[in-house]
Amino acid sequence: MIEFDSTQIESIPKRERAHLINNLCGLRSANLIGTSDGSEDNLAIFNSVIHLGSNPPLLGIVFRPLTVERHTYNNIKETKYFSINQITRTMTANAHHTSAKFEYQQSEFEFCGIKSLHREGCVVPFVKESNIQILCTYSREHMLENDCILLTATIERFWVNSDSINKSHWLNHEKATSTAIGGLDAYYQVSLIDRYNYAQPDTAPKSILD
Repeated sequence: MIEFDSTQIESIPKRERAHLINNLCGLRSANLIGTSDGSEDNLAIFNSVIHLGSNPPLLGIVFRPLTVERHTYNNIKETKYFSINQITRTMTANAHHTSAKFEYQQSEFEFCGIKSLHREGCVVPFVKESNIQILCTYSREHMLENDCILLTATIERFWVNSDSINKSHWLNHEKATSTAIGGLDAYYQVSLIDRYNYAQPDTAPKSILD
């Protein structure tokens, strides 16, 4: 094992340190967030979408400090709506391209070769290729100690590829060809290991894969 204390962490070059610390806690979900200002569609990659609760269905997203213009954040604040779209294995390069610093009037859908989907009654775009598409509404936000913002949102509606969900509503991310993000620029394919029964103190876990 290699040990890094606080002094050694601080001595790592800035960009390398960002990659290392960002990657330290493991893989995270890979999603594209779709927003609109009413005239132009926006799309941005996020690895910070987290589950917060199921009743009501609540998600959280971490935004970096507002020291520069954040198009996604601004659009969410303006319209209160946004979409979360899962990134599949075939989408990783184009999805990563959305992290570039595009101008406000430039749509990442157009510049990054990603097809948009507009659903009736929804003011924000979805990603047509995604096998999991979620419509969310802004709830509230919380300022964190490093000036990042934890924005919470309610799930209003969602769409899932029928091949990826079974009769008991269990969602299989391997069948959905979901990907995960490690650090800032590494993408991993998802492979199911097993699924276990509800854990009990005096009972060994048992596989419940169907």
